[in-house]
Amino acid sequence: MRVLLTGATGYIGGRVAAELFAAGHEVVAAARSDSSERQLRALSHSTVRGDLGRPSSLVAAAAGCDGVVHLAATQDDGMESAELASVRAFLAGLATGTAFVYTSGVWVYPSAPPGELLDEDSATDPVALYAWRPSLEAEVVAAARLRTVVIRPAMVYGHGGGPLTQFVEMADDEGVARYVGDGANHWTLVHVDDLAQLYRLALERAVAGTLVNGAAGEPVAVRDLAAADSAGRGLAAPRSWSADEAAAVIGAAAVDGVTRDHRVSGERARAMLGWRPPGRAPLDELRGVRSC
Repeated sequence: MRVLLTGATGYIGGRVAAELFAAGHEVVAAARSDSSERQLRALSHSTVRGDLGRPSSLVAAAAGCDGVVHLAATQDDGMESAELASVRAFLAGLATGTAFVYTSGVWVYPSAPPGELLDEDSATDPVALYAWRPSLEAEVVAAARLRTVVIRPAMVYGHGGGPLTQFVEMADDEGVARYVGDGANHWTLVHVDDLAQLYRLALERAVAGTLVNGAAGEPVAVRDLAAADSAGRGLAAPRSWSADEAAAVIGAAAVDGVTRDHRVSGERARAMLGWRPPGRAPLDELRGVRSC
């Protein structure tokens, strides 16, 4: 397949590009700058110019492609409008039958009820930052003219990157990593390499209107994740940060997200797409084997 990939220089996008390339697909990477183009071409990917600020440029870049994997995102104040505009441009402008894989996330879920896992049929209750996402997911799933897929990645880790770096990013004045609250809430994880494989399988195998979680393994307590990540970085044991103090720095919406109990099932992706992520020991990798 010839595949347009947005966000190809990002943490997840880079792994997806490598996975697609290794499987024999042609990656056409959307680049926003000369430096991005040079970086992508060095990896043997074709490049085209396009960015979220000009949605029509992304649709034009997809001409002649069999599929699109949309991973580009922005975290600035225009995040909602940029994502809505780019996704809707793809839905309206792609050729009939084109595969379109959209990236959402597990922050659309509430905390899991005690003893239960959240799945794709669970009700959504997104954090305020992503209040608009469930309705956009529904638009993607309903776009019957295309072969659409929505993937909700769990907390991504691996190769020293991903959201788990937040513990150090929230470090106190003494450089000690922090987690918000008592850390007894859980997160289900997914290794970035396994997630990349899921994107490839979704592109190759998913039927139109597919919604799957990208989640693998048992949920892990947040305080254990923070402790393992701190140990792997050679830092002291992390400290708890009160929700009120954290909200004053990172915002109430972020606090709401990181304190939710996100125990999430990835069984649908296994059953529908044949996804078989290997058994992993994320705490061990965080403690030291960070290049696995």
